[in-house]
Amino acid sequence: MTELQQTANCYEMLHQLKYYECTDTGHPGLSMLMSMMTMVSDAHSIFMGLDRQKVEQSGGAWVVISYEGHLSANQPRYGDQVILGTRATASNAFFALREFWMDDLHHHHYAHIKALFVMMNLQKRRLMKIPDELLAPFESPVQKRLDKPKKPGKLSGNFTSQQYRVRYYDIDVNHHVNNARYFDWLTDPLGAVFLRHHQPVAFTIQYQNEVQENATVESRLARIQDDGTTTSQHEVWSGGECCTSAEITWAPVNNG
Repeated sequence: MTELQQTANCYEMLHQLKYYECTDTGHPGLSMLMSMMTMVSDAHSIFMGLDRQKVEQSGGAWVVISYEGHLSANQPRYGDQVILGTRATASNAFFALREFWMDDLHHHHYAHIKALFVMMNLQKRRLMKIPDELLAPFESPVQKRLDKPKKPGKLSGNFTSQQYRVRYYDIDVNHHVNNARYFDWLTDPLGAVFLRHHQPVAFTIQYQNEVQENATVESRLARIQDDGTTTSQHEVWSGGECCTSAEITWAPVNNG
């Protein structure tokens, strides 16, 4: 029987991959992977008695501002059972660092992700100090300086671009574009042929500015070919400013 950690600091849960969480390669896409990370984070909060209502009483909401992730060559397939996990690794007055993972049932990593969170005041739409009652229960070490996720490189060379409209269903309960949706905008310009034959093995993403409901976004893409891998550089622009930047390393799909 698979042993799961469920403590103040660390939380794991079993999850069976649904058909809608996977692309036609049979493996989970990046946006669905990040949605699963949100799901286990929410489950950890509820386990600790910090449900959405409790968080809303603070006047704020948790917001991710950056991710850094690494994925194994062997990825799970539709129907597989996986372990989703998260740990509160460090925090200070304004930032909270978490790690996430998706493992097989023997605790071998399919994906390992570092995420940096802040609290956003929902009325003023700006950062706020994290209330102690939302941090202390997770027993994460308090550190003045955090080991933050790596920043993506700047878009270099010639780039192509594609426009998208922000739809109603892109907006989540915090009244902003769900962070996972950005991965669809970022990767879609690579095209179906590339995406069908390549899988991400590493990525970094940084969210700089909010994209508003009903806005039009421009997804910019530049590709750098390397031996055996391809690196893609991405930016999402809206209203004349860069809202999100990302860098993704790809390898051929492993169907072994």
